[in-house]
Amino acid sequence: MTLSIGASLQNGLRRSTTRSGLVVFLLTLVYQIVLIAATNTLAVDLLQQIGVDDVPAVGVTLPVSMLVAAAIAVGALLFGLASYPISIRLLSREQTALATLPRSLFTRRCGRLVVSTLAVTLVMTPPIVFGFLLIVPGLYLAVSLQFTVFAIATEDAGPLTAFRRSWTLATGNRWRLLGMLLVLAALIGLASGLGTLAAAISPAAGQVVAAIATAAAVVVTYGVLADAFRQLGGEPPTRRRQTPPGVDPSPM
Repeated sequence: MTLSIGASLQNGLRRSTTRSGLVVFLLTLVYQIVLIAATNTLAVDLLQQIGVDDVPAVGVTLPVSMLVAAAIAVGALLFGLASYPISIRLLSREQTALATLPRSLFTRRCGRLVVSTLAVTLVMTPPIVFGFLLIVPGLYLAVSLQFTVFAIATEDAGPLTAFRRSWTLATGNRWRLLGMLLVLAALIGLASGLGTLAAAISPAAGQVVAAIATAAAVVVTYGVLADAFRQLGGEPPTRRRQTPPGVDPSPM
């Protein structure tokens, strides 16, 4: 199947403005703000411990000790790891279902979901990062594996199955997917730029604005990729084979 970039961009924007999109926005925003605040607090405490008298303003901080800030930072990272596949699960449903929030979307095989997401992230990141040193290999891998977590989140696929699924879906559409990813990267870059402008007022204002703008851009990105995933055959192949004739085979 040939990917329609225009349709994915349009439908992805619609997905991001639904009730599910709002939940994903809030999850992403909370994760960013808490992680930024905890990291800033650690930085200030470290500077004070090494004897820096005039600690520069670093932005949003928490009124907690260094140990507590470290624990909060770890908790935020775990929260972000869990919310990523759940966000994908929320936005990858039928458009008409995005106004609903079934409990199962947050609880179904949650432990396996997080562990599988962590596993594929640890496996994918090094080759993609090193591949980007040569540009072409990194782009090729990033495009080919971008649907891995989608397969895990929406189809309950294991890591190896998810890798194969993503590679298969990307085959024949890598140039289109690359173009779409560049558009989404530009959107996220614009969001970061808004934070840089707001930082002229104060570091804290810059971080808050950047977090809000980036969270909005992330929701749109997830929505666009979710639509592309569905376009390229996002429903599990087993479901397609088992669906009786004349019945809509749409996934959850």
